[in-house]
Amino acid sequence: MHPKIMLRPVGWVLSAVGIASVAISVMLSVPLKRPPLLNSIHDGAVAVSELARPPVTEFQARDGTTLAYRLYPARNGSTDRVAIVIHGSAGSSGDMHAVAQALADAGVTAVAVDIRGHGGSGTRGDIAYIGQLDDDLDDLVALLRKSYPETRLSVVAHSSGGGFGLRIASEAEGKVFDRFVLLAPELGYSAPTSRPLEGTAHWANADVPRIIALGLMRRAGIDWAQSLPVVAFATAPTAKQVTWRYSYRLLANFGPPSDWKAALSRVAAPVDIIAGEKDELMFADEYSETIRPYAGKVSSKVLPAVDHMGVIREPAALAAIVADVKQ
Repeated sequence: MHPKIMLRPVGWVLSAVGIASVAISVMLSVPLKRPPLLNSIHDGAVAVSELARPPVTEFQARDGTTLAYRLYPARNGSTDRVAIVIHGSAGSSGDMHAVAQALADAGVTAVAVDIRGHGGSGTRGDIAYIGQLDDDLDDLVALLRKSYPETRLSVVAHSSGGGFGLRIASEAEGKVFDRFVLLAPELGYSAPTSRPLEGTAHWANADVPRIIALGLMRRAGIDWAQSLPVVAFATAPTAKQVTWRYSYRLLANFGPPSDWKAALSRVAAPVDIIAGEKDELMFADEYSETIRPYAGKVSSKVLPAVDHMGVIREPAALAAIVADVKQ
């Protein structure tokens, strides 16, 4: 065979690799745009932020990074129940003050965390690797066990934090928790509970080409570009303690599992979903049908006249959260 003919397949492969490299480079270069302020979410966060909150406490994660949380000791001095309270996308522990305070008033010690990449924990908008938030949660649990060795642990998590909570509930880490209470959880962009990102649900702009490119690179074992921002939130530019954009690795770690159906089927502890009838980011009435195949493991309730942020501050929502945690 002529040498030129033998080299043709090599040339085709190199050409394909070159074309793929150019395509990925173009996809990575697409700029990320911040959406306009979504007033309903902003106003709900502001309403909570105006309340007096406990000071921030810090602990050191396994990599030496200082992470922040707010401690709400049970008002009656009880130590038999502790709830780790997790905020939603772009938020911080302060957003969950009303939830944490209601739990403490009802005899449940609450620990409202600044998830790494948010508030006072780590670098705002980024983490070091996918899975680091799971390690942080393990470190926090180990810390709490020193003060509360026999306590029953639960997770109360809102929105994207609720998606993160579902993923934890479906994995080995979830076995240390007695119950998961998920507040208007994001189950995934393809889930029937998620509204399209438009109109009153235009909470985020996702750089889809960049996400696709980084996903392909991740499959190939290439992680050097995962610090690039891929989603921007409809927050106020002047808002404090707000994370207005996420890197690829933070987005991949803080949110729902890739297969929410499989996750729901694997949960080891009971999962309670609470949503508001007027939720502008989720189709609240879809939760009951979505979880029907998993009845016995997962339950849901919809609260009248409550919106996405109302589920973490309205009296009816707080009462429902306390009741579920204390089951």
